[in-house]
Amino acid sequence: MAIAEPIYELVTSFPQDQAREILTFAESIRAKYLNGNQPSSKVAPVPWAELVYSLAASWAEGFPTLEDIRANSGQDILQ
Repeated sequence: MAIAEPIYELVTSFPQDQAREILTFAESIRAKYLNGNQPSSKVAPVPWAELVYSLAASWAEGFPTLEDIRANSGQDILQ
């Protein structure tokens, strides 16, 4: 704890609002390093084609064609 003592002495000489700012900064540094060491819980990416084929069955009935969508919109939606 050799570094904590000079930091403490310096911070105690500051006005309350500046000391609070230093505390906020120190907390953000701690959060940055804590979050960087956490294991990632990301889901493995799925290739685009595999995603489309996996969802294809849900689109089988009643999914509008591009022509249906254009007819109902009254304009060319691709522009």
